[in-house]
Amino acid sequence: MASSGPAPLHGDENRQGAMLGTTITVTSLTTLVVILRMATRIRLVRNVGWDDYTIVAACLGHIVALGLVVMELHYGFGRHRYYLTQRQFTEFMKYSYGEWIQTFQTLMFTKISICILLLRIPVEKFIVRPLQGAIAFLIVTNVVLTLLWIFQCNPIAGSWDKMRPAKCFTDAQLQRIIISQAIISIISDFVLALFPIVIFWKVQIELRIKAGLCFLMSLGLLTAACCIVRTILNWQNVNSDPTWASVDNWYWRSWEVSVGIVAASIPALRPGWRFLSSTITTYLSHRSFRNADAETLVEPGNRSKSASFIKQHPPDNSRKTSHEAALEAAAHAASVQEHDAQVYGTGEGGFAMRNLPGDRGTAARGIRKTTTIDVEDGRSRSNDRSLASEDIGSGAKKKYFV
Repeated sequence: MASSGPAPLHGDENRQGAMLGTTITVTSLTTLVVILRMATRIRLVRNVGWDDYTIVAACLGHIVALGLVVMELHYGFGRHRYYLTQRQFTEFMKYSYGEWIQTFQTLMFTKISICILLLRIPVEKFIVRPLQGAIAFLIVTNVVLTLLWIFQCNPIAGSWDKMRPAKCFTDAQLQRIIISQAIISIISDFVLALFPIVIFWKVQIELRIKAGLCFLMSLGLLTAACCIVRTILNWQNVNSDPTWASVDNWYWRSWEVSVGIVAASIPALRPGWRFLSSTITTYLSHRSFRNADAETLVEPGNRSKSASFIKQHPPDNSRKTSHEAALEAAAHAASVQEHDAQVYGTGEGGFAMRNLPGDRGTAARGIRKTTTIDVEDGRSRSNDRSLASEDIGSGAKKKYFV
């Protein structure tokens, strides 16, 4: 046994199942959100920046944490130290040592990503300098604290192998390193949550949109809340039974990292959400037109009966029947479809080539690429036009596709 103290009151308790399920769930959710963010930036916005690269680095760090936690669980994390061998406890301490390094770096990349995202918004110069200073401050402080944690013992192996002679920091000094990192994380979360309010305060946009953007950008406060709870429970790491007592601290630390990455990615998902909602709305609209058209179809054998019925029951001109309204809706849909085919062309897929989603510069109006086709001599050329038009000249017909 690694501990010669008294046996735990409730025997060999085990929380490993819940811990494994939690780490797999939060890592999978975080990875999915980052994948959706990158798909939005690559396929829709078509503008990938350093805020995306840094959040990918944070996500990779979180995936590394999954492997470290699995190894910690394998060597007894979630059980009482009393029931572990000395080798098991030493291996647990080794992977726990590595997990804290990962935590420092992952949180740093997450907060840097938020700073760079704010810099991508057109802001005044008095906002740019503080954000750049925040990035430099986060990098310097986290690198220093990480190095202090790595070299807490000489030799380094003494950090996890307490049976090896080594000169190490005291437990109180190690806790100061962790608390210092937590204080920096909490302050930066609150400051970065206030920056969007300053940025959008003078922007001339609808109040509802302004409030929504500020809310999305301030989701980092949830990370600060998790960090506060984790810091309060920090005493659990300095304990005679750390494999059992520090489980709650690990839960909050894991949620802090996951919530931070998700909160930093949600604002970047807004273009993808708008595209998805508009696609669903368009599909439902077209489907309703098709249903209305199908309901108004009359079988050939019943046309004479319908004509005689109309003669006997003439429609009231003061109020249109639902049948006439449906016929007009179907006729309108057909005319719009015919107009689109004539003006925009049908393309190879049989659909009118309207505005396509482009990058940030063309997001409001789509890509408006026009190709001129000269039917007479078979030549084609590209021409930038904002509207499709048809020009019929003497002996030559030209059609422009958007």
